[in-house]
Amino acid sequence: MSALVKGGQWLILVLATAVMVPGLKLVGVPAALLLGPLLVGIACGLAGFAIRPPKIALLCSYTMVGCLVAVALGSAVGPAMLAQLPVLLAIGGATLLASAGLGWVLARLGWFSGATAIWGLSPGGAAGMVALAQEQGGDGRMVAVIQYLRILMVTGSAIALAHMLTGPVPTPPMASWFPPLQMPGLLETMGLAALGVVVARLFRFPAGAFLVPGLAGAALIAAGLTRPSVPPLLAAAAYGFIGWNIGLSFTRSTLADCARALPRILAACLLLIGLCAGLGALVSLLCDVDWLTGYLATTPGGIDAILIIGATVPVDLPFILSAQVLRVLLVLLCGPALATYVARQVT
Repeated sequence: MSALVKGGQWLILVLATAVMVPGLKLVGVPAALLLGPLLVGIACGLAGFAIRPPKIALLCSYTMVGCLVAVALGSAVGPAMLAQLPVLLAIGGATLLASAGLGWVLARLGWFSGATAIWGLSPGGAAGMVALAQEQGGDGRMVAVIQYLRILMVTGSAIALAHMLTGPVPTPPMASWFPPLQMPGLLETMGLAALGVVVARLFRFPAGAFLVPGLAGAALIAAGLTRPSVPPLLAAAAYGFIGWNIGLSFTRSTLADCARALPRILAACLLLIGLCAGLGALVSLLCDVDWLTGYLATTPGGIDAILIIGATVPVDLPFILSAQVLRVLLVLLCGPALATYVARQVT
């Protein structure tokens, strides 16, 4: 393929994404920064585009997602979380075990492979779960479909429930793409990202590109030693490369496979949401919080949308934030070993 044709395909890919992402954000679709490039990538892949993001661009993108996770985790660690740490650990552990148990059952039934079931149903950090699934031998395309359908279903159910219990949920204004640049924070982000790249390359541990900046950065932020910041355009570029990489790998046959699996995917997502809703009801009784707070604290994924909803209705937002963030941390720490173990048990 000539450089001119490749350049034209890249131009179409970038321009279509630049239209898709703001459109999705405008109508309030969750995870638009990743879902937009994913959808455009699928369309271009089906159209026969032969381009793929460079490996170094993907590696750097995973480090940026890790830095975003670090900012979310580190800023949430505080008195509100530490005061209820045993309860929050129990909530996060129960959610993780529920998702892993469901994944094990579905894998035993032959619905999905072990690694695909575990990573697809992992409750949180969709971009990281797709990346880790690929490293653990799962089908990244199927994991992406499961993850983002679940996010849409979780968000829709949370909005509907909040509307029934408290009234309409207002749509938040779109954030600026060009906020004031925080150079010290950007340099700290670059340092964390560089650490992730070095670990991934030096130790031949690809998942380290995501895990090292995420966990090390969160610890440093919680200790007050650093304040990294990821500009919106940089985050959009990182999500864009990851979404394109998954989407461009779709062919007509793989899309047909996902379409045939759609009833199983929807059933799996509904089962997971139901399990977590039951856990939320138990949390509301044991922790003396209202039922909506318990539900939002245990919903499996879509953390950005859940926190936006929690900020616009009368719930215990610090409790929700602490529970959601600690669950994501548990997924990052325990997920790889758990997925490997479950995958071995069902093969």
